[in-house]
Formats: sequence, C-alpha cells, structure tokens
Amino acid sequence: MIPYFAILTTAIIALFGAPIWAILPGASILLAISINEQRKHASRFAAVGSSYVLQMAIWQSAGHAVLASGAAYAIGAFSRMSLLF
Repeated sequence: MIPYFAILTTAIIALFGAPIWAILPGASILLAISINEQRKHASRFAAVGSSYVLQMAIWQSAGHAVLASGAAYAIGAFSRMSLLF
C-alpha cells in the first residue's frame, strides 16, 4: 500500500507543478521498502554463499525506484500540460 501511495503522491505533486527533483522522495521511499524486503532474505543468501546477488539487487532496486518515480512524475506533468491546453 505504501509504494502505491508514494507513486500516487509523486504523480499528484507533479500535477501541481513540483520541480523535477520531486522524484527523489518518492524513489527513496520505494528503495527503502525494497531494501527492507531484501534484508529478510539476507541470511538465506549468505548461507549459500551468494550474498553478492543481494548487493546487485540493491542497485537494481534503486534503478527501478527511480524509473517508477520518474514515470509517475512524467504522468503527472503530462496531465498538467494536457489540462492547460
């Protein structure tokens, strides 16, 4: 529920004309949730000796969080532009 709220909030603040850096709070919330989920599996990955997989997954999650937040911002900004015309 929290990830959807973060994405929706990013789109809404873009609709109201927030600057581009407004992507960062939404992305940080999504990344924090993802890292918390990955920590639950850290002991399992360490037991089989493949903890590097989680290190790469953190970078992948960061990329996905920025992309999701950026897409939400783009949708909000596009909606604002379409409402102005």
